[in-house]
This record gives sequence, C-alpha cells and structure tokens, in this order.
Amino acid sequence: MAVRKSYWVGGLVVLFLAVVVAWLLRPLPAAGPWRAQLLDADTRQPVEGVVVLALWEKRTFAWPHPDRNYHDLDEVVSDQDGRFVIPTRVVASRHPFEVTLGPRLTIFKPGYGRWHFEGMPALWVADRDAAIKQSEVNRERFAHGGVVMMIPRAKTRQERKEVLDRVMPEPAVPPEKYPRLLAAYNQERVSLGLPR
Repeated sequence: MAVRKSYWVGGLVVLFLAVVVAWLLRPLPAAGPWRAQLLDADTRQPVEGVVVLALWEKRTFAWPHPDRNYHDLDEVVSDQDGRFVIPTRVVASRHPFEVTLGPRLTIFKPGYGRWHFEGMPALWVADRDAAIKQSEVNRERFAHGGVVMMIPRAKTRQERKEVLDRVMPEPAVPPEKYPRLLAAYNQERVSLGLPR
C-alpha cells in the first residue's frame, strides 16, 4: 500500500515539474509595432520632428501592494510625414506574478501642446462612455495597424510652460535613454527664457 502511495506522490511531483517547465519554456507573445501619424490639430498637416517616448514598466504582484518600476524606454522621432513606429516588444514575462505595462507615451515638440487621438476631445465632452470605447478602439489600432494623433500648437506662453512641466520622464529613467527629448526640452526652455 505504501508503494502505491509513493507512486502517486512521485507522479504528481513529475506532473507539477512538467507544468512548471512548460510555463517557463513557452514562447512569449510580442506586441506592436505601434504605428501612428501626428497631425497639426489646426492645419491637419503632418508634424515632423516630434519626439515620442514609449515608457515600459514592470509590475510585480506582491503583498501588501504591487510594485511598479521602470523597465525600459524607446525614443523615436516623427518623420516628414508625421509618422513614427515604436518597435515590437515582448510584453509577457516568464514570472507568473510579473507583467510589462506600456507603452506610456510622452509626445513633445517645442511650441506644441498635449496630444490626443483623432476625434477624442469632442467625444469626451459629449458622451463619456462613447469616448472610453473610442479610446479603446484607438489603442487597439495603435498596437496593430496605425492611428492618427493630433497635436495642437500651444497658444500662450503659459500653455507652453505647462506642457514643459509634464514632459520629462520620472527620475528612475536614465537620461542617456532620451537624448532627443532632452535637447528639445532645453531648446524650449531657452525659447521661453527659462534657466537651463
């Protein structure tokens, strides 16, 4: 009788180890590439030279609260047609309690305001549920085919300063990961007469 029980226990251990090995060796899904075209919100013309940062974070489910930490950053610039592509990235983890979140976008060009998906501002005012649904559609398009983003010109010096205050990544991101953003940020500070 004791021999049969040890076979069952041994079989369960082998099954458990097989499941763990299968989990660790599974192919991890990639996401992206993320594609978009940036248009001037007033003229609807492409905007060249816009710096786009895509921030990636690792979220670990832990007790008493989850940890959320900087993982990586992609920096790209829009071309003459206002287009940019954020490269494909593996967003899953072999760790069962960890996930990669992103991309969280920062989009900046001196003299411009905060970006939005095409068609979003009016929707948010008119119907919040429709706006949330449209936002989900836009994010899905962004991840799989391409989407249009609008970037308005900043109308006042104060608006330019407000944008500037929100543009730099968190301190955990190494500055060598975003040299183009840093150059554009410093250019805007000089244009506004602010100390560097």
